[in-house]
This record gives sequence, structure tokens and C-alpha cells, in this order.
Amino acid sequence: MLVFSKVFVGNLHVLKRPVSVAISCWFLILASLLALVSAYLGRNDSAMLAAMGDGVIPAEAQYAILLFSQGITLVAALAMLQRQRGARTVYLVWGVIDIALCLATLPVKMNVLPGALMFAVICAFLYSPKSNAWFSPRKAANDACMTPA
Repeated sequence: MLVFSKVFVGNLHVLKRPVSVAISCWFLILASLLALVSAYLGRNDSAMLAAMGDGVIPAEAQYAILLFSQGITLVAALAMLQRQRGARTVYLVWGVIDIALCLATLPVKMNVLPGALMFAVICAFLYSPKSNAWFSPRKAANDACMTPA
């Protein structure tokens, strides 16, 4: 059940999702979908292909990496909304790999800075104390046990 601000744990207890997690996840979902649409619409754009030709990796491989990366981000964000703890780790690990790959292959390193800063901000929200408590299965079990029958 995908709900904006609440997660249902069985029929016992309703736990509030931190606003920072909800906003971060919905931002990632929208950004991923927009990037996928943009990549699809710009696949034959000569200016885009020329810019991608300056990189070390061929344009076709760059498109494949883009689709894979946005797919991982989209699935991880949807899973985080469903309180899947491992989704944060997947997002974090793939984000670090993606930034390292971009730094290794792009000719203009400053183009990586905006995305890296946004990644750092989102990770700060996803790993804040409130978010950690919300993603913690032990806290959820304790909260559910304390609900009157």
C-alpha cells in the first residue's frame, strides 16, 4: 500500500513516515521519471550525441548506464516509501558508484557537482535520526506491541 505519509504495520499500528523521507522519495521518483522521459525524447538529438561523444564511454553505453541508474533510483525510492530498509543502502551504494564513474569518465568534472550535492542532501535526509528510527524494524515491532488490543 503506497501512501504519502503513513505506513501500516499489519492491522496493529499506524506509524508516521518522516516528512523528509516522503519528500526525498517523491523527489527521486519524479526526477527519475523525468530523466527517463528526457533520455527517450533526446535519444536522436545531435547536440546531445555530440556532447556525449566527448566522453570516454560511447554514447550507447552512456544511455544504458543512464537507464540502469534511473531504474535503480526509481525502484529504490518506491521501496523506501514502503519502508524497505535495504533500499536506502542500494541507493547509497549505487549513488557513490555512479558519482565515481562520472568523475572517471566525464571531461568536465564540475558537471558532476550539482548531482553530487543533491545526492549528499538526500542521503543526509534518509540517514537522519528520525529516518533511522522509522526504518528500524526493532522500533516498529516495539511500537506495534505497545498498541492496545
